Amino acid sequence: MTCRFKSSALIGIVAFLYTLSSQTVLSGDFEKTFRAEVSQFINSLDEAQSKACLQPLEGNQRWHMQYTGGDRPGIKIEQLNAKQRASLEKALLVVLSPHGWKMANAVAKEDAKNGEKDPIGKYWITCFGDPLKGDFAFRLAEHHLTIVHLQIAEGELKEFGPILQGSNPPKLWKTDEQILLGAWENIDNKKAFIKDKKAVASKPMAEGDGILFSELNFKAKGYIKGAWQLRLNLFTTPVIAQLNRLHEARGGWEKSRVCFYNQAPEKRCIDGGRWDFKCGLPGMVWDYQSSTGHIHMSLWAKDVSKQK
Repeated sequence: MTCRFKSSALIGIVAFLYTLSSQTVLSGDFEKTFRAEVSQFINSLDEAQSKACLQPLEGNQRWHMQYTGGDRPGIKIEQLNAKQRASLEKALLVVLSPHGWKMANAVAKEDAKNGEKDPIGKYWITCFGDPLKGDFAFRLAEHHLTIVHLQIAEGELKEFGPILQGSNPPKLWKTDEQILLGAWENIDNKKAFIKDKKAVASKPMAEGDGILFSELNFKAKGYIKGAWQLRLNLFTTPVIAQLNRLHEARGGWEKSRVCFYNQAPEKRCIDGGRWDFKCGLPGMVWDYQSSTGHIHMSLWAKDVSKQK
């Protein structure tokens, strides 16, 4: 293996992660705050905008996962006036940490064509359901970026996402790649790697792939947990707490399976690495894909009670 990613680097990364989310919305107030901010944004729209933005919660689009660009249901950010955009940003920053908002804008800027002055303007905003009446999801989506949060009534989180990120050319998400490379460098179980089989980001982890997290050695566990924390750090503190509770409810690290695919992960995608990664629980996955020559990542958890 050629990564040479030292354990001291992991310690530095994890220490850095815990300092990024500076949002001060308390967990107990999160749902109330999020509903209020989304409702304020919806109320700022005119009749035609509101009709386009509000979509059924249980429609086919709610769980649609698409990395490629193109039209989505909802309303484009470029169609909003300055006051509406400010209201939208307030709603998004209840869910996204400053780091998450920075990365969302970085994805949009990377994807900008012909010197677009407003790269985030082409992204679509959709509200699935009514934030004043019950369960709802609020989404920002277009090429290589989908941010969705579903908050269940009374503060109970049963579904989350899908959260999709990408990068082409694969310049972004360097730290995510490095920490997964560090995990591989410390994995000594060959069953954690499936050669020449690609794993599509956003797809469920195939049953039996890889090995249980509990079978990893101490150092490898540290890197995988660091990669998980790095992914979570796109969000604010109350969202991270709820995602960790959701993770535990599905079986936590004891039931998680870890697998690398296609090529041995020894270098970043931009340097020619063509490997994929998945860590999964029943109805939940977070992953990384570079076997296509650029980066796709996802994080989502479905309500498994609906699937019975």
